[in-house]
Parts: sequence; C-alpha cells; structure tokens
Amino acid sequence: MTDEVIKERAKTKSSRSQTKEVISTVRDWDPIVSEWTKRRASGICDLCNKEAPFFDKNGKPYLEEHHVITLADGGPDAIYNTVALCPNCHRKMHVLKSKKDMDLVQKLLLKYLLADDDHENIKKYEELFKLD
Repeated sequence: MTDEVIKERAKTKSSRSQTKEVISTVRDWDPIVSEWTKRRASGICDLCNKEAPFFDKNGKPYLEEHHVITLADGGPDAIYNTVALCPNCHRKMHVLKSKKDMDLVQKLLLKYLLADDDHENIKKYEELFKLD
C-alpha cells in the first residue's frame, strides 16, 4: 500500500482501542545473574560497543540482560549465556536474529570468561555452544 492509502485508513480508524485477553508464559530469571551481566559490561553495550543510552532512576547505566540462547529455547539463566545490551540492540537481537550478531556476542562471552579465568563456566559455555 502507498503512504497515502495507509494515511487515509489511519485517519478513518476509531480512536478507541480494542481489549483482548492474553495468556502468556513468564520465565523466572535470577536478578543476581542479571546484575553481574550488566556490571561486567561497565555501562557499554556488548553488541554496538556504545555507552548505555541513559541512566536508570538509581543512576546506573541502562542496559538490558539478553540470553544468547533464549530461555524459551532452553538456554540457561547463567553468566555464560548472558550479555548486556542497549535497548535498541536488545530489540535488534530478537527481531533480526542475526547470525553475525549472535556470533559476536557469543565470542564476547568467551572473552569475559577467559579474562576471569573461570574454568567451570568456560566448560559450561563450551557445552552450551557445542565447542570442543
């Protein structure tokens, strides 16, 4: 449809929104894992490498925890599967599901674990991402 057709249809729509009931599944995540993931990033998005776009009400850089292998797909809620992303990059990861972006954050996770000399979580990471 052209812009004109979309505009005309939008103008003729009722301003009343419709209500519908939605049933959803909520997965629990550990706030400590989330907090460490964000602190580890030091206020920098793990995907675009830019500073968090704003500070939250507590004065912390606003980043969102992202599970590289999502909880819905059976991924663990663990520091070897989570990165900290700015809101735009977080949405981008879910919308585009880009293999290039997935590979980038996956490699960054390994870098974090190696820097911490975290052998236990490196092993879990290798099992999760099926590395030898």
